Amino acid sequence: MRKSLLVKEIYDGLRTRLNFELVAGSSGFYKRIESYRIQKPGLALAGFLEHVHTERVQVFGETEISYLFSIGDEGERRVNDFFSLGVACVLVTKGLDFPNYIAQLAEKHSTVILRSPVVSSECIEVVSDYLEDRLAPEASLHGVLLDVFGVGVLIVGESGIGKSECAMDLVYRGHRLVADDMVIVKRKRDVLWGTSPVRIQHLMEVRGLGIVDVRELFGVSSIRDRKRVDLVVELARADGAKEADRINFADAYYDILGVRVPYVVIPVTPGRNITLLVEIAAKLFLLKKSGYRGVFAEKLLLEDEVDGRGVE
Repeated sequence: MRKSLLVKEIYDGLRTRLNFELVAGSSGFYKRIESYRIQKPGLALAGFLEHVHTERVQVFGETEISYLFSIGDEGERRVNDFFSLGVACVLVTKGLDFPNYIAQLAEKHSTVILRSPVVSSECIEVVSDYLEDRLAPEASLHGVLLDVFGVGVLIVGESGIGKSECAMDLVYRGHRLVADDMVIVKRKRDVLWGTSPVRIQHLMEVRGLGIVDVRELFGVSSIRDRKRVDLVVELARADGAKEADRINFADAYYDILGVRVPYVVIPVTPGRNITLLVEIAAKLFLLKKSGYRGVFAEKLLLEDEVDGRGVE
């Protein structure tokens, strides 16, 4: 189901930051905004109504207001045609005064009119960022998310495999915790961002120790509020682990909200230093991202040259 926000939620969420003034149309607070994109309806006010997105916030800046003043009484007809499409919300920027008929028509069509003293460019940026965050597709995943050498590593695996213990060791080594046990992942423009539910933020549950407050124990440098998800590491019992690729790193992918994330499986056996292997996985990810193909690929290329087969 497509996510949406009530206009009232936008008003409440940004009222302080953008110093909103509710001018008219409060009966339209129940209408919904379904896109983070903002529309500047200059052409619509000129009479071209074909591509008006009523589910977006419409911004009236200095250009739109000046145009309406310049066309006199014709402006009332244009605005009435525009509002009659079912526009949800209009945001007037720079604290501009506008023709009186706009407020009257807003009441008639239940179109919320908000006014902000902030300039158009800043209003658009703030409203777009807010809507994108609130409307982004999201999923809740069982795992641990950390910042390891700048790489967002999501550690997954069955319950009791040792995810939290591995994460605690990584934090002890100087890496940063984002979320433990439950990771909220949002997709923004095909980029995945992970955060922790507020009620368990900065907390970890470690068997035998109970609930540990990472921020209090290791300081503010040990935590992050959010991090891009770059790599998924699955901890799996050795007897049921998937066959590992011995030549190429992270050629497999893990699908999260339709985004393919590089994925690697680390078999867990007694005596293996899983923390070290996760660190190495993060560094290999950085190497691969920078274009490094790996020692195994280089070895194969050298063998091709020695055999006289050449390299393309």
